[in-house]
Amino acid sequence: MPPTYANVDLVAIIDPRPIFKTGFRETLAQTRKSIEIIEADNCPELERNYAHRAPGVIFISGTGHSDLEIINLASSLNRYSPLCSIVVYDNRKSCDFLFTFFKRRIAGYLSEDFDARDLDMCLNSLAMGFRYVNSKIAYELITRKQPRQKQPRKTELSRLEQKVAGCLIRGMTTSQIAHTLDRRSSTISTVKSNIYRKTNVNNIIDLAKTLKKQDASFEAFGEN
Repeated sequence: MPPTYANVDLVAIIDPRPIFKTGFRETLAQTRKSIEIIEADNCPELERNYAHRAPGVIFISGTGHSDLEIINLASSLNRYSPLCSIVVYDNRKSCDFLFTFFKRRIAGYLSEDFDARDLDMCLNSLAMGFRYVNSKIAYELITRKQPRQKQPRKTELSRLEQKVAGCLIRGMTTSQIAHTLDRRSSTISTVKSNIYRKTNVNNIIDLAKTLKKQDASFEAFGEN
């Protein structure tokens, strides 16, 4: 029993290549003989020649266009036919652009070597309000490895800086720290400035928070 498809009455194809437009039309006719097709070489031509038409789906070739150019074309087409679904077709080596496309109201993507089954499934998905990519691309998106998030670099404090930081966090003054560590107060002041610079903080509270986030060992600061 053949599947039942939702109706899409009018489709537009934008592609400057006559052979591709002919192949597209013939592929579509294999399963959707009753659908009306309008064609144009570019977006301005479509809007000029079919100003009073409202295609349900507009297929646009992405060949030779950057991602940004395609997004701008899609915005123009949405103004021309606000309720249309826009599908881009071409051969791109990476799928990274798809997430950007989908956020910008582009409803589907087809590899340029799509067949009648791909095209029919695409139209049916769009008619039901779903975005469309074929199973091969969907599998690639699902199984791709996500880039590791960079872990924030831990602040590297010297042994003396660790001891001084620990004393500061415990509320000790510069003179108290100098006496405890048998150092000059001027030395402790310099170390304190270096600690603040390295940790990018301006006060003791922020210093404690920063070192806690970095899992700094308070044993190194002389705490039990």
